Amino acid sequence: MDRIRAITTRKSNIRYITLPGLVALLLLPRPTLGQEAVHRVSLAAALEAFAENSLALRIARSEAAEIAGVARQSRAWFNPSLSARRDDLDRNGDEYWEENLLLFQPLEWPGRTAARYRAAAHTIEAGTARFRSDSTRLAFEVREAWALAWFAEAAELTARKAVAVIQEVAEDAEIRLEEGDISAYETRRLRLERVQAEQDVAEAELRSRDARRRLAALTFPGTGIEEVGPSAALEGLPPPVTREAALGAMFERPDLEAATRDLDAAQAELAVARSGWMPDPTVSLGYRRQEGGFQGLSLGLDLPLPLFDRGGGNRQAADARSAAAAHRLDLRRRLAENDLLTASDRYASSRARLEAAADGLLADAEALLASATAAYGENEMSLLELLDAARAFRSARLSALSMRSAAWIDYWDLLRAMGRAPEDER
Repeated sequence: MDRIRAITTRKSNIRYITLPGLVALLLLPRPTLGQEAVHRVSLAAALEAFAENSLALRIARSEAAEIAGVARQSRAWFNPSLSARRDDLDRNGDEYWEENLLLFQPLEWPGRTAARYRAAAHTIEAGTARFRSDSTRLAFEVREAWALAWFAEAAELTARKAVAVIQEVAEDAEIRLEEGDISAYETRRLRLERVQAEQDVAEAELRSRDARRRLAALTFPGTGIEEVGPSAALEGLPPPVTREAALGAMFERPDLEAATRDLDAAQAELAVARSGWMPDPTVSLGYRRQEGGFQGLSLGLDLPLPLFDRGGGNRQAADARSAAAAHRLDLRRRLAENDLLTASDRYASSRARLEAAADGLLADAEALLASATAAYGENEMSLLELLDAARAFRSARLSALSMRSAAWIDYWDLLRAMGRAPEDER
């Protein structure tokens, strides 16, 4: 009888010793390995760093500038040419010379010049719209990476909280096994759960570091910052966006504007090609002086005769490019509509799940683990029941965190599909 009382007293001491430790481990998250080197930024600061440092954004800007430069060059006027010539001739000792100074200027028919100007202007507008489309897509990638980094760190913290409970329970089980209070089966089960939980923490830590490296690559490339993490948590509910409002913004998408301008440019180039049967003339103005005092001005006109080359192949190619641009615009509209519908439906679903269940899941998970540890401390719950509670806590909390990150990512994806740049939302 005395031995049973001693064992019960020792078990009670173990419970009272381990319970405060459990609470402390749950309330004080442990820093991850190498986390002291993490550069913390808000979402707004991440977007500003992206605008300043992003290599992908610089590439897109350079490509747009290249397109603009080529288009501007295509509408340049023809350069004049200057020819100076002196001919010295002699015959039987009689000398004769003649000097010529000629200025040649190629001309273009006015309709062709206007068409070239239109094609260049539309090409520049298309390049600008395409750059806005690229920047909007890249900005979404930054937001997504920021949210995924937050989720990875929150998931790692959740895994650490769960493993803290399992480690405490496993240590308690080893002591109770020595006293014969539990079976060897229960102890082995807890050992296996502890190993698995510790592996889960290691994997969660690797996922966190990988997510922070991806965010760093998007926002601070080449600056020596290896890991970038969020400085604040994702909170609240994203604003509602109706399906009608999403579809109404379809024609504001910069990729649709780029496709429309490409079609306009192709049609202007077709107008240039259709006038190719009429050759461009070249006028010349000169001054001639000869020995003996003869001198005067000369005028000339050079007009190629379209006998063999009437530009039929150029017209066929330009017509095909115009048709392809029209089909491409139609296809882009269909894809844009599908993109908006998919993004809108996904966001409506994820937002509804977040609003309906996420906060309740978080509260229930915390309450479940707190009540389970309290019951275990009062000898009202077995080791395996507490282990089940820790697993349920981890699963429920991860589900709630996933709902929050998914809802915000889907909201930003819908803004991308609507063609909204970050500055449009301020």
